[in-house]
Amino acid sequence: MKLCKFSKMRNLRILVYLKKAGCFILYAFFILCFITGCYNICHRPLSGFVHSVILDDRYDNYTYKDVINEHITFYSNGAHGYIKNNNTDKKVLRDVKWVIASENKKDTLACYASKGFRGFLDVRTGRPVIPAERYTKAWLFSEGLAAVMEKDSTIKFIDTRGQVVIDKDFRFPDFSYGFLFYDSLCAMTDASGKWGIIDRRGDWVICPEYDGIAHVKSGYWLLNKNEQRGLIDKKGRPVIPVEYREINVMEHGISVVLQDYTMQMVDFDGSLKYKFVTGDIDDIYYTTTNVTELGEDITKLTPCKAYYTHAGHYGLLSPEGKPLTKPEFSSITGIGPNLYYCVFDFTNTGIILDGKGNLVNE
Repeated sequence: MKLCKFSKMRNLRILVYLKKAGCFILYAFFILCFITGCYNICHRPLSGFVHSVILDDRYDNYTYKDVINEHITFYSNGAHGYIKNNNTDKKVLRDVKWVIASENKKDTLACYASKGFRGFLDVRTGRPVIPAERYTKAWLFSEGLAAVMEKDSTIKFIDTRGQVVIDKDFRFPDFSYGFLFYDSLCAMTDASGKWGIIDRRGDWVICPEYDGIAHVKSGYWLLNKNEQRGLIDKKGRPVIPVEYREINVMEHGISVVLQDYTMQMVDFDGSLKYKFVTGDIDDIYYTTTNVTELGEDITKLTPCKAYYTHAGHYGLLSPEGKPLTKPEFSSITGIGPNLYYCVFDFTNTGIILDGKGNLVNE
């Protein structure tokens, strides 16, 4: 009888100890979760209350500063950023990854990124006009329109109110030039990835058949097709046919590189201005049989020079400034008072020319 009573008391004590141990473990678990949660919020802040209200005020943590204009400034620490209104000295938009404003002051909406989305904010106040909640990609506003993209990979254009004004199944290519309007025209790609030019209605002005189209100086558009370049003007009218290796629009004309690497300059209407133009002009030296007192070779200047055009191509230039050869060589070196070793197209093969451009030992 006494033994049975003792066993019951012992079992009761064990149950009490187990209950206390379980409560202790449970309390310790909750305390550990609370401490871990506090650590994650304070040291690895999400976009919650603590980060938005407390950590944003630690200005010394924000090492990157970008003054967008006299009205707003962007601060970032690499992981988080915010927009401050310079006039009120207050934060007006938090959790900003980056912000880009247009160089054209007429476009008052800047593009910004937040939480994996893109939106637009007013550059005068810093406050969002089109919140970053919908678009996975977005480009700057130009002439009142901005290209945006959702998850379906089609590109649409919206106005400053966020209303879709162009939706014609344009597709995002492997690269882009920003999808910006210039003089009511914009370079765009079709479903096949080919480039053309559209107007403000989204209609094709230049059919999408090019490998690339870029807006360049003075309102011209540079066309690229099968590694050949051409040029059209701001109204989409052809100026230079698509048949050149390179085209550069400059202040005094347009330089073109022909297929044989020679260079010419045409006027802005496409008419020939200069038949022969060149880039750098280099002196050519040859090594004599004499040496200095220190045993170094003595070199002398040759009469002819080497002229440069494009992509590492050189030609031989006479003392009178006339081209003796086409720019078909990757290097030209002197081997005598008026002899030149001309190497073809980045190889170890070359020819020897005299001072008149004639082949020696033909």
